[in-house]
Amino acid sequence: MNTSDPPIPIAALLSPRSVAVIGASEDQGKFGGRVLQMLLRHRYAGTIYPINPNRKELLGLEAYPSVAVTPQAPDMAIMAVPQAQVKARVQECADRGVRCAIIITARFSDAGPEGAAIEAELVAIARAAGMRLIGPNCLGVISPANHLVLCSSPALDVETLPRSPIGFITQSGALMGTLFDRATAMGIGFSHCVSVGNQADLALCDFIEFLIDDPHTRVICSYIEGVKSPARFVQLARRARAAGKPWLAVKAGRTAAGSSAAFSHTASLAGDYAVLKAVCERENIVLLNDVFAMLLLAAAMAQHPAHRVAQAVLISTSGGSAALSADALSDAGIPMTRFGETAREALATLYVPGQADNPVDLYGAKVKEVPDFGYQSALFAMRDADADICLAVITTAPGLTALAGELAQGCAEAGKPVLQVMQPGALANGPRALLRQSGQPFTDSLAEAVEAIRAWRAWSAWREQEAPEPLPALDFAPPAESASLGEEEAKALLHAAGIPVNRGVVVADIEEALVRADEIGYPLVAKIVSPQIVHKTEVGGVALDLHDAAALRAALTAMKRRVQQAMPEARIEGFFLQAMATGTVELLVGARNDPQFGPVLIVGSGGVWVELMKDVVLLPLPVSAAAVREALLSLRIAPLLRGYRGAEPVDLDAAVDAVRRLAAIAERLRGRDFEFEVNPLKLGPKGCMAVDARARIGESFQ
Repeated sequence: MNTSDPPIPIAALLSPRSVAVIGASEDQGKFGGRVLQMLLRHRYAGTIYPINPNRKELLGLEAYPSVAVTPQAPDMAIMAVPQAQVKARVQECADRGVRCAIIITARFSDAGPEGAAIEAELVAIARAAGMRLIGPNCLGVISPANHLVLCSSPALDVETLPRSPIGFITQSGALMGTLFDRATAMGIGFSHCVSVGNQADLALCDFIEFLIDDPHTRVICSYIEGVKSPARFVQLARRARAAGKPWLAVKAGRTAAGSSAAFSHTASLAGDYAVLKAVCERENIVLLNDVFAMLLLAAAMAQHPAHRVAQAVLISTSGGSAALSADALSDAGIPMTRFGETAREALATLYVPGQADNPVDLYGAKVKEVPDFGYQSALFAMRDADADICLAVITTAPGLTALAGELAQGCAEAGKPVLQVMQPGALANGPRALLRQSGQPFTDSLAEAVEAIRAWRAWSAWREQEAPEPLPALDFAPPAESASLGEEEAKALLHAAGIPVNRGVVVADIEEALVRADEIGYPLVAKIVSPQIVHKTEVGGVALDLHDAAALRAALTAMKRRVQQAMPEARIEGFFLQAMATGTVELLVGARNDPQFGPVLIVGSGGVWVELMKDVVLLPLPVSAAAVREALLSLRIAPLLRGYRGAEPVDLDAAVDAVRRLAAIAERLRGRDFEFEVNPLKLGPKGCMAVDARARIGESFQ
């Protein structure tokens, strides 16, 4: 094997003909002992080479002092040796012609620059020999499809490996073991699980691509801490869609420390997680907030390929539990099915009036004894054309095991999925065992079930965006050097891009303001000018609706005093006098360049309540005019845009045009570190106007 050979497919790497366990042992307290035992227990069909210089035989297998003397070069090697020995072991594997090595050992790039340098040396050794690496700092591989276990997790101490068409790629090794254990308890398995660790060589995207092509996998799950190849990430999302395989993900790091110190609202509201979330929404990678909800959803989707969910039916053994569950569905934005006439008539044969209108209260029956009552209830309800999924919330009641089976059977005959929530403790062990044996998805957590349904509904509602139209042509030149643009400079750039701005003039002091106010005309607005002040209203740096010179003098005198008291360190360079802009709705419109995914727009509720409201939508570029309009109408302030309580609708076309022109500015700055923000963009019945703006344009990304 050499570097001129084509890369070995992941499918071949995960189906090795032979495996070397470096550091093999019979001691189950050691990593090498557990891995060796797991390979044997789970009937790995290939050749196993235990590597231990101090033993001739381990667990009935011939042992070897190093990979250099095995009868044949192992396809795969796995090692968990002290960090100082890893480089030598990797070199031995490379020299021997090993195709792939799994490095469990940590303290490489995960521990700082020195470890990162050693990790780079490992990659160089491997690449020189055409060998691939998984890890370091990982927990290995579990591949039930190949009867291959290269992992030491105690979760694998089971008689058989449960198998389902679910693949799981994770940047956390512990989560792989934990999710495997939870899945086993639910009667669910996986096709393949891979812990990628530091991704020194093979990375998350490599294994996602493998799962897209893998015939044993229908649903892809992932736990993501960081994306190394953003463009490939997006391309793979499109490949997964084309293959009909839902891609589910949980992303760590949803909060961003220090956002309060950001240059602009755009920076704090469009942080790294928010941008990734927007990209995932555009590409229909479904983000969930919980790995166990992800597992529950994957199990249900695997059993119902291509099934779409819009509305839910709620069945419960308790009126109180039904009410709480209905609240949870409503809070998650999940509408409940309104039964059609056929379903209502069928359910009316079983229930007293009001007990089967959705939610269905199983103990609202007309008669005490009805054979297969749960089965009939589920079947009648789920045959309704608008019944997409059943949420069955089970509380303490007699006959729970039979009931769980009946609900599952009724939903199965209707061809619809059901998620059963077992709220009792030991009393529900019987139904849990029944559902586990039949591989029916269930959970003990209402929150997990609701999150799974919310995510399934989001996946179902996705539709591909229209192809973006060409952006408006711009006649402006961005600053060649890094610069922070105050309001005057930023609005000049907006004006050059064709975005309406209110006219204004910067003055050095109060006396100049009084002289030049007539150039603007009363009424006017006055704002403080200081490079140290980001949010002028927070320090009393804005005065509105000034109708004459006396009001202007008084306002500027008071403003200067307030600012000096609030921020004595700020350098006051003057005042910005502007024409009063009319408008009924204020928007925030911004753009920044994400170092991974490129330029992204942000639109939302504007004015002084931006951070409090957090009513925003992110739009990664390129974006169509239709997508901009849809984003604006998805905001909580959308009723104001349409015209609220008799008010005239705003000029949405003008808003869309302004956003698209800011997108053109962002595209012109692609490749540079920048933030641009208009707040507010005032909208009225005719037209819009940018009345405040700021920008920071930095160097090119390295």
